[in-house]
Parts: sequence; C-alpha cells; structure tokens
Amino acid sequence: MTPPLTEDPLQASMATDLPTLGRTQLDLRRTSSSATPAKGWLSMGIFFLVLGVYALSSPGRIDSVDGQARFDVSYNWLTTGKPIIRDPWIGSFASAPGRYGFRYSFYGAPGSVFAMPLVWLGLYTSAPNIQPSLFLFSLTSTFFGAGIAVILFLLYLELGTTIRDAILWTLVSSFTTLVWPASTSTLDNAQNAFFVLAAIYCGFLAAKQKSAVYSVLGGFLGGVLILYQEYFVLIVPALALVTLQWGSNQHPASLPAEEDARKDSIVTSFAFAVEQTFRDLKALISTAFEKQGEARSSCLRYCFFVGAISVDVALAMAYNSFRFGSFLGSGKFHPEQHFHPPLLGNPLAGFLTLLVSPGKSVFLYSPPLILGLFGIGALWRRRPELAATIAATSVTLVLFLSCISFAGGDWCWGPRYLTPLLPLWALCFPFLTKVKNGRKLAIAVISAGLLVQLLGLSVENQRFFFEKSLKTFFWAEDPWVYFKHSALYSRIGETLSLFQGVPPTAHVFNSLPIPNWTTYVSLGPTRDVPLSQTPLWLRNFQVYFLPRPWPLWMASLKDSLHPVNLHLWLEGVLGLAMLGVGLIVLGLKKAGAHGANLQP
Repeated sequence: MTPPLTEDPLQASMATDLPTLGRTQLDLRRTSSSATPAKGWLSMGIFFLVLGVYALSSPGRIDSVDGQARFDVSYNWLTTGKPIIRDPWIGSFASAPGRYGFRYSFYGAPGSVFAMPLVWLGLYTSAPNIQPSLFLFSLTSTFFGAGIAVILFLLYLELGTTIRDAILWTLVSSFTTLVWPASTSTLDNAQNAFFVLAAIYCGFLAAKQKSAVYSVLGGFLGGVLILYQEYFVLIVPALALVTLQWGSNQHPASLPAEEDARKDSIVTSFAFAVEQTFRDLKALISTAFEKQGEARSSCLRYCFFVGAISVDVALAMAYNSFRFGSFLGSGKFHPEQHFHPPLLGNPLAGFLTLLVSPGKSVFLYSPPLILGLFGIGALWRRRPELAATIAATSVTLVLFLSCISFAGGDWCWGPRYLTPLLPLWALCFPFLTKVKNGRKLAIAVISAGLLVQLLGLSVENQRFFFEKSLKTFFWAEDPWVYFKHSALYSRIGETLSLFQGVPPTAHVFNSLPIPNWTTYVSLGPTRDVPLSQTPLWLRNFQVYFLPRPWPLWMASLKDSLHPVNLHLWLEGVLGLAMLGVGLIVLGLKKAGAHGANLQP
C-alpha cells in the first residue's frame, strides 16, 4: 500500500529500523521542537493575564512612605540627572544629607531605577502635571508580579508538571498568596521575590545544562537583591545550592509503600530531607576534592553563582560613595536617623510573630503555604537540590527577620518581608497528590487564600493603624503587639463598612496638605492631633473609606480629581487581561491538549 503523502518516507523508514531507544530520542526532539511555540504563547498569556488583574486591583496611588521616597528619587533622577530627594514632606524623615549639598534617600537604587520608564511616560504625556507619573509609578511592582508568574510556570514545566497543572498552580500562587497584594503595592517586596525566583530558575538551568553561564547569571540576579537591601547577602549561599547535583533523584513509585508514606508526613519529611541532604553534600564535596567529574563541576557552578554577586556589591558600594562619600554608608545609620528604634529586637517574639501570631502569621496571610509544607517531601525526592534551596533560604531569612525589631515591616499589610519565600514554596504545590485528603485540603486553603487576598486589596492599609491609635514605632515599644491586634481580623469589619459609604465629615480625598492630589501617600495627622483622636481625624478623608483599587475610588470622585482618564485606562487594562486569556487558549491549542506535558 502506498503510504499517505503527509508522511515522510525517510522518517517512516527510520522509525521502523531504529532501536527502541533511538525512536524515543527522536520523539523527544520532536516534542521539544513543537513545545517551544506553545510554551512561548502560554508564558506571554500568563504574563498579560496576571499583569492585567494586578493592575486593575492596584491602588493607583502611592501607598507607603517608602514608595513616595523612591518615586521622588526616580522623578528627580529623570528631571535633574541626580538621584536626590527634594520633596519637603518626605525628605525630612526618609532621607539624609549627603555629598554636593543634596539630600539622598537611604533606600537602594533599583526601586527607583526600574520605575523610571513609567515615570517618564507620565511626564512625556502630561508634564508639568505630576499625578500621571505618580499613578504609573504605583504600577511598577505589577510587572514584577507578572514576571514571577511566568518563571513559576516555566519551573513547573521543568519539574515535569503538565500544562494544565502548571497553569493552575501558577494562578494559585498569583492570586491566593501575599504575592498579589505585594505586587499592587509601591513597597518593593514583590520585586525582591522576582529576583529570588529568577536567581533560582537560572541556577536550576545551570545544574540541568551543566552551564557556568547560567550560574553567573543566576548569581548576578540574586545579587540585585543586595542593591535593594544589604541583608539579602545572607541568603545568596542558600540560593546557590540549586546549582548543585547530588544523590539519585528517585521517583516516589520506586520507593517501598511504607517508606513513601512515612516520608509524606511533614515532620518525618523534613527530618529525612535534612539528614539526607547533609549526607549528600558531604559526599559531593569529598568527591569534588578527589577527582574530576560532576561533583567538581557542581562545586564550580556554586562558586560561580556566589562569586557573581561581586558585581552587584560593587554597584551598591559605588552608589553609596556617590551619595554619601562612603562605600559602606547607605545613610540608614546617619545621625539624623537616631530617632529610629534599635535594629535588633526580641528574637522569640519576632519568630512567633511571623509564624503563628494572629496579626502577622504568614500562614494566615498566605494559607496555601500549608500546601507547600505537605509537598516539599515529595519535591525533595525528585529534586533534592531545589528542595534544599527552598528550605535553606527560608530558614536563613526567617531567622534573620526574627531578630530585627520591625520584623512585620510596618506600616503594611501582612508579613511583607516574607513575600520572597512564597513563590519558592509554591514550587511544592504540585506534589501534594499523595497526602491523605489532599484534594479537599487544597480546595479549602486555596479558597481561604483567595478570600484573604481580596480582603487585603479592599481597603487602605493605614486605616487599621489610625483606628487603633498606634504610635509610629508601636512595634518597637511592644514586640508582642501582634498577639493583641490583627489587621487581618479587623479588615473584615473595614471591608463591610465600605457599604455604608463615606462619612459626612470626609470632604477631601487625602490628608496631604494639597487635597486635590489623589495619588500622593497619606502622611497621617500632624503633631497637634492627639494620638487618641486619630480615629476621629481619619474620618475627614475619603481615602480611608473608599475601596482601595483605583477603578473604584476614581469612579467615586469627580473627573477633575482623576490622575488619568478612568475609562480609557480601564478599557486598556481589561483588554490586557483578556489578551492574556486569549494567548493562553492559543498556547493550549498549540500544545495539542489541556493535559499535555511540554517537558518530555
């Protein structure tokens, strides 16, 4: 019989004559080739979908003093060519005097530099009106949050997850954990999370492809964190663990049933993982010293990763020198900042605050983290290097934050300093399948996580602190304060109060001395307002009693107070999210089936 014209006779002959292994390798090459376009479409779709939703739920205004300071640096860098602070309100407590007679922010450069294109766009379209630039600046972290989603998706595929599951768990991480509120804030924690995950992704590829280039790139991306905050240097050695390869990645199906069940419990999983990890690391290092081979290559990749941060350290020192004439001085410990409480606090109070307090527990603000705890044992058996990286990074960061007096990162929503860990634990989500009643557990915690994030996005965060009449540094005066107050529990009543409307005493939108500016940060009451009167004071301003997302509060104000064209921007961002959905559908069609696996 004549073969169909659509079949290549040469390929048919090869498929018949090649040994089984040869046919398998040929099929894998075909799968990889056909999967590349689908992976690209899906990645773009996820990026635009997440970006659109994040942008829609953003406050559209600067929501923190830190963010306002970073905006001022970005704005002045563009308009004067100098990274200086000229804002008279923010400059008095968010900057220090430096070289050439200027004042400089003591925050790192990236939070201002990465926002420059958006600030420039606002100036290009609306100068001298500064409000569009403020509005666009508030969207900076949404791009990083969308980037986190894409890297998570790609890593899921590298771990052998099906397309359907990779998309599902990416969306779970994006919309049911603290990553969502963090990505809509002008605080930089979502940006930190992006670089942590990007460094791990490059390190993972370095181990997979035996690539020194990926190791260096991963180290450089991890080192960018040092440009934000110096303490991130502590986690770089832990991040570099992902470049190593040790042991045999057993599939759970090859383990005895009793042993497999034992290792799926949380406590025994961690105990087994720690014990085996130290044993494998010891063997890896010993072998690397004895002879050439993969062990030595792994150690070299690790060194390349860690060594690459020297570029970022040099950049940080150069920026410090330019501002303050000292390679090590970033302005944080300038004499003018002595009003700030001591850096170190109560380690026990900090540790318990971050993990179990009703006010700041990471498990309350990101319930799906529980799924990560149940899944890390199975991930360890497949990818011990990745699981060890997650565990080591988490332990290092949590222990450090527990020791500082402002472990909660206030004034903010949730334990924001732990945001960089959440995408890492999300990598464990797909490995929950062997847990008893795992499906029911997953549905429950995912639903709770979505509810918590919607609550977090609903109301201006500072309302809680003013209604409780808390002092500026309340967390230093009482390290156990979050066992007495909870912004999460209070948010339920705050959200319900939105249905009551704005108080009749609220005649202006913001508490800024320029009431017509709707995009500037809320600075709080002046010193002549007694602390006990702050609950009454805040009832003079609409910002605390209108829904937080910008499409909702803008719709409540007259057009002259809008920083941008409401309807045009709303249509554009909605279109962006819909474009993302369309690209995901296209990618699924190109992949051939919803359950197809892009990784052979």
